[in-house]
Amino acid sequence: MLHRITGRARKCGPAAVSAIAGVPTHEAAALIRRLSNRRAVRGVLMDELAAALFEFGHAPDRAIRHPRQGPDRLARNATVWDILFADVPFELRATTLGTFLDERPPGTWAIWASNHFVAWGDGLVADSGAWFDRSPAPWSRANPDYARVALRRIRIAVRFAPTSRQSQSSREC
Repeated sequence: MLHRITGRARKCGPAAVSAIAGVPTHEAAALIRRLSNRRAVRGVLMDELAAALFEFGHAPDRAIRHPRQGPDRLARNATVWDILFADVPFELRATTLGTFLDERPPGTWAIWASNHFVAWGDGLVADSGAWFDRSPAPWSRANPDYARVALRRIRIAVRFAPTSRQSQSSREC
C-alpha cells in the first residue's frame, strides 16, 4: 500500500521512502543523511534507499535488475548492499517502466529508472512530482502524462515487505 507523499524534501529517494513507509520526506531524508554520513541528499542509490526503508520496518524480498547493472553500480556501500540483499532473489531482466507496471506486479516496489525513483503498490504509482503525482494514482499507459515515461529503462526494481523490526526513530513517532 502506498501513502501520500508529504514533507518538505523534494528529491525522489526520500519521496519513495515516504510513499512506502508513510513518513514525511524530510524525516526520510534526515535518516538517509544519518545512515550515509552525508550532509545533504541530492541523490541516493538503492542501498541507501533500502537501508532507510529497513529502518522504517520494510525489508527487500525480491528484486529485478537490468543485466548490465551490477551491485557496484547500484550501491554506494558494498557492505550495506551485502547485508540487506544477501537473501533477496534477483531476476535479471531488461525491461521498461511501462512494461513492468503493465504487468501489475504484486507488492510494494521501489523502482529506479533513468536515475529516478518511483514507488509502486496495488496498481498505484507515485513519485516526487517529477514524473507522477505525490498522491498515489492508478497507472495507465493510456494516460498521456504517463506515456512519456513508459519507455524509461529500469535499472533495478525492489519489492519491500513489512517486517516486525522497528527502529528507534519509528518508535518515537
